[in-house]
Amino acid sequence: MVTDAEKTPKGSARDIGYGQVRLSVRQLEAFRAFMLARTTNGAAAILGISQPAISRLIEQLERSLRFELFDRKNGRLVPTPEADIFFEEVERTFVSVDKISEIARDIQAARMGSLTVAAMPALAHAFLPTVIARFAAQHPRARISVLVFPSTKIEELVSAHHVDFGLGEFPFVRSGIDAAEFCCTPYILAMPAGHPLAALPTVSVTDLAGVPFISLSSNTAARHAIDQQFLMANVPREQYYDAQNSGVIAGMIAQGLGVGLIDPFTARDFQGRGIDVRPFEPNIPFRVGVLHPAHRPLSRVGREFLGMLQAIRKEWGVK
Repeated sequence: MVTDAEKTPKGSARDIGYGQVRLSVRQLEAFRAFMLARTTNGAAAILGISQPAISRLIEQLERSLRFELFDRKNGRLVPTPEADIFFEEVERTFVSVDKISEIARDIQAARMGSLTVAAMPALAHAFLPTVIARFAAQHPRARISVLVFPSTKIEELVSAHHVDFGLGEFPFVRSGIDAAEFCCTPYILAMPAGHPLAALPTVSVTDLAGVPFISLSSNTAARHAIDQQFLMANVPREQYYDAQNSGVIAGMIAQGLGVGLIDPFTARDFQGRGIDVRPFEPNIPFRVGVLHPAHRPLSRVGREFLGMLQAIRKEWGVK
């Protein structure tokens, strides 16, 4: 049969060793509870055990320490100076234990942790800050670092295990990564606000004959597909400018320098900033993947963050 004095809280160690002295955690809890409450009744109430059990635990602690913690005159326990010194150390120890327990609870609830995300510019400028703001409201102690690179560099960082996960545009060719589709949605045509093409419900490649066109750079995933559509339709491009990401293209379009294809995340970011957008035919997919280092599972905070990324993507209407 197990007595109150022998019970040890789940998850705490049975004994703590200090040289040749073995101290029970339950004994220290009883001593601390008494020093806080100053009565055995109060200590018993704190720990949820009987008053005799408190007395037994304190007596056992004194035998282990080999010095008296209390003067027992007049049937009362009066702390000795040694008890006050010992209590200061015990209290520091329990503060540390409480802090460890708090950290464990935070990790369990994904309130605490660190995360490094590499993202292509299209998702980094407006979409990711929106996600981080909402995530921070629920997980205020989580640390998040965002690195912004082209998709090829993101693939390299993930493969080398330098980030927890990445968001980049397909295709991916490196080994050492696992990739899952995050979204697959068409590029859309952006034009200066009030442009004649805005009168069309959908703009086709043939509608762009003779229209100044701003393209993605030749080292981007979508550039080849864009070039092919113009070649197949035998439509010459009036092209003087190109850029590596949609944000720069949208900025030039807002300045009236031409029209161009941009991703829907950038289009949302530029709403009300001097551009109009229309669907474009034929469909050129903007396909983004989530890249993880192979054989390294995401942390709890990472999984929570990825879930919020996907939820807000759906709210933004991106498929």
